[in-house]
Amino acid sequence: MSSRLTRDDVRALGFEILRGKPDPAVRVRLLRDVLCVEPGDERLRAAHVALDDSAHVARLREQQRADGSWGRLHSRDTAARQSIPTTEWAVERAVAIGIDAGHPVLDAVAAYLAGVVTGRLIPSDPPEKNDRWATGVTLFAAATLALIDSEHLALDPVWTLWHEITRRTFRSGAYDPDAEVAAHLDLTGASVRGTYLTIGNRYAVALLGSRADRMDLDVRAALFRWLWDHPKGLGYLNAPPAAAPARGAASGFIELWVWSHEILASLSTHAAAGPILDALEAYRRDDGLWDLGARASFTPVLPLSTTWRAKDSRAADWTTRILSLASRWMGGPSRA
Repeated sequence: MSSRLTRDDVRALGFEILRGKPDPAVRVRLLRDVLCVEPGDERLRAAHVALDDSAHVARLREQQRADGSWGRLHSRDTAARQSIPTTEWAVERAVAIGIDAGHPVLDAVAAYLAGVVTGRLIPSDPPEKNDRWATGVTLFAAATLALIDSEHLALDPVWTLWHEITRRTFRSGAYDPDAEVAAHLDLTGASVRGTYLTIGNRYAVALLGSRADRMDLDVRAALFRWLWDHPKGLGYLNAPPAAAPARGAASGFIELWVWSHEILASLSTHAAAGPILDALEAYRRDDGLWDLGARASFTPVLPLSTTWRAKDSRAADWTTRILSLASRWMGGPSRA
């Protein structure tokens, strides 16, 4: 086994898992995100048809409401009798299993989220009694909408706002908390020092990364460096990107660390791919696959397979996720 995952490794492992006839979500993710087949490829079309008939998609359909949401946007309602806790969770789940924009489930929620972003709709979440909630709820909705359609027109003013906040925060070339506070007071009226609205939260980073090619290059680079070395990691995930979890670490922490890198990959110019690929290499099994343990119950990404009871289905799911991540850090392999 090589000391660092290569593009050829990614391609070979993708085909190896496909030969095992995995579940539809695995097939979609491998064909679309790892092997990068053309959208009209018959293999991908058949995988999408099978995915649409899966229990994963049925669960999303059954619990989606008439307005396109799954109830609350961001804050969980413990009294609600549903297995999908929030609308943002549902969208993250839909994207994780490979549902594409244009699917009725995502079309309906995209219209709902656009309404929240523009202020036409008010989510059912109990509003916080502070000066941050209006900015925060718009950010949550915008970051979630960007997962579906990063070019949606409703995102334009929100993305521009957060890019300007970031530009002012890193004007000196390094993170300046006082400049960030001043930017918010000027642009949003929110008091953010020491709160979830500081620029390192996962929603702001994901929103900015959805249009990373439009960011000022120096701002993008400064933000990435700061996030990479942040001792606490992205807000809400709290898994320092530069510190790979030790072997044997709790699977929940590993999950958050991988999720952090999935978000950061959009900001990278791929020069930083080496460290993450080295870290991922250390977790490979002797057969070249990954199995990083039981999924964290609070995240929407796994499982991809209908069940992990089948032999090696958990490894197929984790490996598909790792290969997708590695492909993003490498800049994407050539099409199959």
